Amino acid sequence: MSLGRTIVGLLGPDIPAHLREDFTMLTAHHMRGQARLLFAGFILSLPMAVYGASPGAGPLVAYGLPLVIFALCTLGLVVLHDPARYEESNADARKAIGLVWQLCLATATIGSIWCIASWASAPVETRIYYPAIMSLGALTLGYCLTAARGVGLSVLLVTLGPAAVVLASTGEPMNLVLGVSMVLAIGFQVTMMKRHQSLLLNLVEERYNSARLARRDPLTGLSNRRALMERFEDLAARERRVRLMVVDIDRFKAINDRYGHDVGDEVLRAFAQLVQIHARGGICAARLGGEEFALLAPVEALDSAIALQLLVEIRGAYMPHGEPITASIGVAEGDIAGAADWTALYGRADRALYRAKNEGRNRVMASGETQQLPEQCGERLAIRA
Repeated sequence: MSLGRTIVGLLGPDIPAHLREDFTMLTAHHMRGQARLLFAGFILSLPMAVYGASPGAGPLVAYGLPLVIFALCTLGLVVLHDPARYEESNADARKAIGLVWQLCLATATIGSIWCIASWASAPVETRIYYPAIMSLGALTLGYCLTAARGVGLSVLLVTLGPAAVVLASTGEPMNLVLGVSMVLAIGFQVTMMKRHQSLLLNLVEERYNSARLARRDPLTGLSNRRALMERFEDLAARERRVRLMVVDIDRFKAINDRYGHDVGDEVLRAFAQLVQIHARGGICAARLGGEEFALLAPVEALDSAIALQLLVEIRGAYMPHGEPITASIGVAEGDIAGAADWTALYGRADRALYRAKNEGRNRVMASGETQQLPEQCGERLAIRA
């Protein structure tokens, strides 16, 4: 394994592209809660830091550095107080992670300076206490940042790294033992961070898979009505002009009655594959229920000619029951600006579908408001199966 891959491995597990946004959101939520507890704990412990500072370190170390840490922790509590401020979007989540990292890194740096300055100026018999105090603070910081890739490692190196180097450089056996122990503590904490991040990743993946399954039709694998509505609402939020095609298998009940529901399900799966072929370029293909399917997209993505092409493909496709089938399609389009516009759009497409059924099936009919299909479409597709 190359050095680069080793270093990357220390930063945590590789996050698949389709999970990165969800992982970032969960990490930000985790870090925000932990960081608030951390900052509050540091503020409560600062009087002990002032009381325990080495008398020879001077007022800057004894009072100035704890005061700066107090200001940083107070700032952290204030800016992280409102959860909505940093959890509404992925960009907000990244901002929260970056902010916590900066505050913790600054706090760790000042704490490391306090530790080394106090250690260097303290009597020999009390020096050992300062690295021990710093180690406790560093492990607390590391726990707070376990969810963030690379963040916890950087803070650990800042807090424990300098102290470990200073201790090891004295040449005294017990200082060397303590310095090596601090390095081992870094390694242990990094390992625990990776395990924690792997657990978070597994949680995110399970959530993603559950959400994906909740938006899939279990029989055909197409999007279900819920997913179609979410796509519609997304387009409505951008006030797009959309086109909806409602596709219904002709005389499907006769297939179920003659061949049984198991064969009917196989026909639905085969039919869904034909519909799925056209789910590209922003087109959402969904099963609405029973033998009714839909294609939805902005008008520029879902050309009206696709309806004609789909009918030709359906007539020529092999079906599990060994006989050809046909379908009828109703098409409607319109400008949408909210979820309430779905009822009107679907109603127009549904009425166009029933006109196609009533006029002989195996054809495309457009809503009277859109007039997007050529006039000769009905004649071209009025073919008896």
